[in-house]
Amino acid sequence: MPSAERNEEVGARRSRAERIAVVNGLRGIAIAGVFWDHIVLRRLTMADCRLFLFGKSVPLSAFIFNGWTGVNLFFILSGFVLFLPYAADPQSLNGLDARLHFYRRRAIRLLPLLYIAAISEWALASLHGQPASFSDLASVLSFGFIVDPRTFGPSFNIALWSIGDEIAFSALFPLLVLGLRRVGAARLVALILVAALAVRLGGVVRFPTVQAGSFNSDSFPCRIDEFVLGIVLAQLYRQGHLPRWPGLCAAAGIVLVLVSWVGFDMVLRGVLPPITRAVLNNVLDAGLCAILVAALVPGTRLAAALSWRPLQVLGMMCYSLYIWHLPLLNWLIPDHTRMPLGEFLFLIPVFLATAFGIAALSYRFIEFRRVGDWRSLFLLRPVAAQGA
Repeated sequence: MPSAERNEEVGARRSRAERIAVVNGLRGIAIAGVFWDHIVLRRLTMADCRLFLFGKSVPLSAFIFNGWTGVNLFFILSGFVLFLPYAADPQSLNGLDARLHFYRRRAIRLLPLLYIAAISEWALASLHGQPASFSDLASVLSFGFIVDPRTFGPSFNIALWSIGDEIAFSALFPLLVLGLRRVGAARLVALILVAALAVRLGGVVRFPTVQAGSFNSDSFPCRIDEFVLGIVLAQLYRQGHLPRWPGLCAAAGIVLVLVSWVGFDMVLRGVLPPITRAVLNNVLDAGLCAILVAALVPGTRLAAALSWRPLQVLGMMCYSLYIWHLPLLNWLIPDHTRMPLGEFLFLIPVFLATAFGIAALSYRFIEFRRVGDWRSLFLLRPVAAQGA
């Protein structure tokens, strides 16, 4: 097949891959978790999250303060969706033309929204007297923030660190695909898991953080294992390797996620040392991968629940929702510690409505400005049955 035709065919398969219902649903859960985390952290403390049973205090913070782990799920799903259209074709991405085509598509997908949002958010923060360093803006626009610990979490939108990781993953994607085909899935995963864990361990030893979003524990070398896990899961999915008992697989995944949450909470409470986070990240990723492969089995209750259309739309809009929400939250609720509870509760739905409104416009007119049928972007038309 000529390279141009091959690129178009890969592009068509890619479009179909991005519409796998359960993947959209999982993205919806991930962005909901991130929203929840950023909202509750503005009002609740660990001391507030306790339940008294039979005279004993039982901490509930493990189940309240770990919505940020949705970012891990984003990284896994990113690798899965990116590789899925290439998994069935051993020759894809082999030539320079194919790789350049991939880079063009990723640039068109990621960069317009990143640039528009970064400039807008920097200007908004500057106008309202919030921290907004011009060097941070320049670092984002030049991609320097990806490798610079000083600007890793930009002052005007700290959440952009994960978008930087996604850009780095995209840049490395053809090389990772080549490695997968040269050394095999098992060896690639083992190599990347060990390397990423080593980098995380070294980073936490150097800077013993207890929360996410640190260059030493969350820069792309520390988190590339999640992206690679997604790539390998896409390969297994294409080959038909799905769990025979998806219910048990999903249950095991949920248990692993909960174990990691309890572990992260124990680190925050000082029961476990910060370095434990580096290993707990692997436990969390194993649980998320188990949930993903269980969800990919068609006809299950889990697949049906994740295919709920409002949840899918939430997931399909996740890039716009993620990139706009935190500056809007900081703008609408800047002094949350001294704000009366009634005012705080009133402003939450205002924030959600504003964030969803801006994200919907961004999703329609920036992310998918070339799509003529806007109703399909919001699943407002009947869609054909999908494979998962």
